[in-house]
Amino acid sequence: MPTQPDVQRIFLAVREQPFIGPLRLGETRRSIHPWWKGVNAIVCQQAFRDADTAFANWKSAGRRGVSVGYPRPKRPGRCRDSFRMFSVRLVAEDLRHVRIGGERGGQPAFTVRLHRPARRLARLLARGGVTKSVTIARDGHRWSASFNVRIAARPAARPSRRQQEAGWIGVDLGVAVFAALSDPLIVGDDKLQLIANPRHLDNTQRQLRRWQRRMARRHQKGVPAHRQSNGWRQARDQVARLQALVAARRGSAQHLLAKRLVTQYAHIAVEDLRVKNMTASARGDALNPGRNVRAKAGLNRAVLDVGFGEIRRQIEYKAAWHGATVTAVNPAYTSQTCNRCGHTDGKSRRTRDLFACTRCNHTTHADIGAAINIRDRAQQMTGEPLAGGVRSEGATR
Repeated sequence: MPTQPDVQRIFLAVREQPFIGPLRLGETRRSIHPWWKGVNAIVCQQAFRDADTAFANWKSAGRRGVSVGYPRPKRPGRCRDSFRMFSVRLVAEDLRHVRIGGERGGQPAFTVRLHRPARRLARLLARGGVTKSVTIARDGHRWSASFNVRIAARPAARPSRRQQEAGWIGVDLGVAVFAALSDPLIVGDDKLQLIANPRHLDNTQRQLRRWQRRMARRHQKGVPAHRQSNGWRQARDQVARLQALVAARRGSAQHLLAKRLVTQYAHIAVEDLRVKNMTASARGDALNPGRNVRAKAGLNRAVLDVGFGEIRRQIEYKAAWHGATVTAVNPAYTSQTCNRCGHTDGKSRRTRDLFACTRCNHTTHADIGAAINIRDRAQQMTGEPLAGGVRSEGATR
């Protein structure tokens, strides 16, 4: 199996070779792939390196005890359009333009105007940062450049006085309720314990389905994407725009929640959810077909629209910036356990929102009670005493 240096040598040797074979009348001899001349060689080198890493991970999967499938090539229209480069820099004293370097005999250098000033990048470079690589990607109809800057490691952040006074908070993520919190979270002028699910995908689903149906009607079977009609390309671009819009709105809501949590509290307790298992398909097979397949598919879409794993990832890396700590607890029976007496009974959850303990008759919102249980479990794991020495009491209904 050739490695990245081997493939790169073959690429450089074949790139300039002319087309071998008889020519038609009046046809001039050309290279095998003429578009290679307009592509920066660094882009191809990075693609070879990614392929080398993918095959190395696949070959060492058994030794490492992980499950990694055989590398699959990217398909046009199916994968995200992105590539990496190195020779990209900000234009001197101009935060609106970046200069992309060229290569001899290949892509010429050119300047690109940015949608907004790159002030944050300029500050990092002014503090001694060094640009290592730049990833250029397309999301829908927009292009973005992500700069990978290496800077000196900062000393570990410490929680502020406000965070230390606030202490612990438990977070219960869900579908009906975006996030339920054990303690109030300041959002603008309000203090919230229940954050409604924005349902970004559902709000765009009607338009998305209309353009997807139009795209399916205009598709010519057996014809490659570059030879499809202009109407099909128009529908495809519109579908990509809507999906990029949904992704941007979802990411914005996730970032806002994570930022507020790590800046207002010193300790955040979250559930250790197995999202891959939660969103497994219910189709089954021919001998053992699944039950309620349509309902399970809708639930999977709703779970992925909220983004449980992404919210936890953002909380963890933002917590290091602001001196907060994150503790993941076992989510089993958190919504069926009374946060006052500790009694666990599935019958205590009368409805989706109402929790009424069958032992002590304590009544609270089911999601807020679960968030309090998550916080208490995290405190017990870390040896922290519970609030007031007893189980804290949630908001009553």
